[in-house]
Amino acid sequence: MTDGIVLDGYLDEEVAADDTVGTRARFRLIVSPTDELVDEMVLPCSVADSELTNAVLNELRPGDHVRVTGYLGLPRISGHPMWLQVLTLELLGTLPLDPADDDADNQADAGDTTAADAGPVTPSSDTLSDVGRLERYGQYIVWSDPDLCADTVWTKSGELLGTAVYPDTCTDLIDTHQRRAYGDA
Repeated sequence: MTDGIVLDGYLDEEVAADDTVGTRARFRLIVSPTDELVDEMVLPCSVADSELTNAVLNELRPGDHVRVTGYLGLPRISGHPMWLQVLTLELLGTLPLDPADDDADNQADAGDTTAADAGPVTPSSDTLSDVGRLERYGQYIVWSDPDLCADTVWTKSGELLGTAVYPDTCTDLIDTHQRRAYGDA
């Protein structure tokens, strides 16, 4: 395919079936050409191929990193958004906060390793509140817990940056981490 557009991005929310028989699906893709929050955009996507729709509905989850190829659809009515008619989709990576990856927790429970030896820290399903919000800020992942009034921040590789308790914010942790990475702090 030579005339389509190719975009890499992250699934914003659960994929939704667009019809009752499961031959079409809709999802939103977060696209950021620079990994800066200010450059991010949310692009509605539509899938009409039944085989691709089945894969999209059953295999993808919010936060997955995907590459889509398709054609931009321009709005026919003023005020409606543009969208991407997806022709191909490739899964590039899954969200590093996978509850099935409890290796760090299992090593810590064994008692024979230190926290530094346990590797990247990722929350398991029993450490996350049932209420809250998981968001992506470029290359960072933030869990906002309203019960604690706190935001916990990880890099996309699973490195824990810390927890920001109100009035501090997750962007304070991200800014500090970026300054350290570039030698400004």
